[in-house]
Amino acid sequence: MGMDPHRSALDHVLRLIAESPWADSLMLRGSMAMPAWVGDRARPPGDLDLVMLHPPLAAPDDLAPWPFVERIDPAQHWPEAVHGGARNEIWTFEEFETGGQCPRLPPEGLHWMTVADLNATSPSHEFVLDLIRADPWTPEGVVLHVAEIDDEEETDYTDYSDDDEYADMGPIRGRRTRLRIPWSAPDFEIGKVQLDVAWDEPVPARPRLTVVPRAEGRAPVAVFTPGPELSLAWKLHWLTADQVDQGVSAAKDLYDAVLLAELPALRLPPRLHRLATTVPAAGPVPAPPPVPSGPAFRPADLGSGPTPAPPRAVLTPAAVRAWKIDGSLPGGPAPWLDRLATALPHLSP
Repeated sequence: MGMDPHRSALDHVLRLIAESPWADSLMLRGSMAMPAWVGDRARPPGDLDLVMLHPPLAAPDDLAPWPFVERIDPAQHWPEAVHGGARNEIWTFEEFETGGQCPRLPPEGLHWMTVADLNATSPSHEFVLDLIRADPWTPEGVVLHVAEIDDEEETDYTDYSDDDEYADMGPIRGRRTRLRIPWSAPDFEIGKVQLDVAWDEPVPARPRLTVVPRAEGRAPVAVFTPGPELSLAWKLHWLTADQVDQGVSAAKDLYDAVLLAELPALRLPPRLHRLATTVPAAGPVPAPPPVPSGPAFRPADLGSGPTPAPPRAVLTPAAVRAWKIDGSLPGGPAPWLDRLATALPHLSP
C-alpha cells in the first residue's frame, strides 16, 4: 500500500461527503483545502474541518452586527437599539452610537423563533455516520470503524440571568461537533481521523466551489471552500486570538498564514480585514462611576455594571515579530514571523 493510511482515510471521508446530498450544505476549510491555493507547498493535512452553510440559526456577529429584529422599522427609526444585535442593554435608548455599522436585513427577512423551533432546527452529525457505515473501506484497504466513533460536542455561550424586567442572555457563539473516527490498515497499523463540524459559525464571505486535490494523483473532489481571502482572515484571527488568550500560537497556523499572505495580488476586503486584525478584548470594561444628580444628570450616567469590552486591533507588523510560536518550522519561527509581518501592509483593502 503506497499511500499513508491516515491520508487514505481522510481522502475517503472527504469523497463520501463530496458525493453526498450534504455537499451543498457544508464548506471545507483548513489543511485539506490548502493545496487548492498553494499546491505542493501545503503541509500534510491532519484532519477535516467543516462549516455548515446557511444554518437555521445565526448568532450576532460583533464585528458585523445586524438588526436581529422582526421588522425593519426599528432599524430605520431606532438604529441604536439594534446596533448590538438586539442584546438587551440597559439605557440603550440614551446612547447614540452605532459604531459606523449600517443595520440591514437579509433578503429572506427575519422572524422570531420559539423554543420548539430551536430544538427542531438543531442539525446532527448522524449523516457522517450513515455515510461511513454505507462505505467504510478505502481503496487501499483501510477500514473505518463506525461503531467505535467517539463524538464530542462543544458549545461556547454566555449564561442566562434574569433580573426582574432586564433579562441578559448572551448569544450562542458557536456549536461544534468533533468526531474521532478509528481506522485500521491491512498491516495492522491503527489511527483516528478527526472531523470537526461547526454548525452555526458566521461565514463572512461567499464560499467557492473548489477543486480540492487528493493524494497519489487520485481524482480531485469538488466541494465548497472559503476563498484564500477568508482562509487567511480566519488564520490571522486565530493566531492573534491565541496570542491574546494563551500568549502563544501554533506553528501550523503561522505556516498556513504565510503561504496565503504571500499569494500574488491577495487583498482582504474591509470586513475580512476587520476580522483578521481585530479580536475581542480580554475582559469587561468597567462601568463609569455614578455622578451626582443635577440638571445635567441622565439615567445612563449610572451605568449598568461591567459591559463587554469593544474589539481591539492587535495585528501589526511589530506585534507579529514579537509573537511566541509553539511547534517547529523550517529555519525556526523568526523568518516566518518576519515574512508575515512584511506581507501584512499589502493585505489592506
